[in-house]
Amino acid sequence: MCAAGPELALEDAAFAVANEPSWGPWRALALQLYGSICRLVGDDDSARRAFVEACATAPKMGNTGALLVSEAELAILAIEAGHWRAAEEHADLALEAIDASHMEGYSTAAMALAVAARIAIHLGESARAERYLARAMRARVQCTFVLPFVSLKVRLQLARAFVEIGDHVTAMHLMREMQELLHRRPNLGLLREETEALQRRIERMSGWSGAIPLTPAELRLLPYLQTHLTIGEIGARLFISRNTVSSEVGSIYRKLNVTARSAAVERAIAVGLLGE
Repeated sequence: MCAAGPELALEDAAFAVANEPSWGPWRALALQLYGSICRLVGDDDSARRAFVEACATAPKMGNTGALLVSEAELAILAIEAGHWRAAEEHADLALEAIDASHMEGYSTAAMALAVAARIAIHLGESARAERYLARAMRARVQCTFVLPFVSLKVRLQLARAFVEIGDHVTAMHLMREMQELLHRRPNLGLLREETEALQRRIERMSGWSGAIPLTPAELRLLPYLQTHLTIGEIGARLFISRNTVSSEVGSIYRKLNVTARSAAVERAIAVGLLGE
């Protein structure tokens, strides 16, 4: 699936579902993987059926990971259909499973937390949304190219959440992470199209063209250039040396094509990397 694309993987996943018995320990995982691959090729009806069965089967076998991904996927399907109440019910079941099974920080929990944040934003519950976003952002670190279809979808949901609250800087940072994942795992079906569509949306809203490739470290430092803090004080805040700060500031200046701190801030605001 990771190398050859979803079409070939779909055959293998269908074989696994057909041959793993209802009482088998791997059936819930087979169903969840089959549903995830169906989503990549646009077969949402088959995906929904697989996720529903996975949710019913996973608790019996103690397969919390398959349950979390399946409930989150069902929540996303409900959001896409405009059924926010149903989405909330699926997300709540996933959140309960995270707490009951102590799955905080796991890659399979990240998607459920990201979806829960989007639902909280939709309901106008900003404090709850912030808590879920913080938890999901921590968990996303475990989402690597090893499970690219999960890792990319986690970041898509997070980026959409940050766009919805007007935080385009974090959304663009997540977009860069998605581009890195797609560089490693390009054959991800419709997820690639979703990523490209979201990038175009962010570009229209922020004026960002993706042509200024600041590193994660530089993006963390950039907001401090808006403050009165000295280079040494910024280093203390970020727990890095003064020399490291100076090096990163110099790199930011080169990438923004400026020579002064105030000009860097103005340029970053103009391209949507900073808010005013």
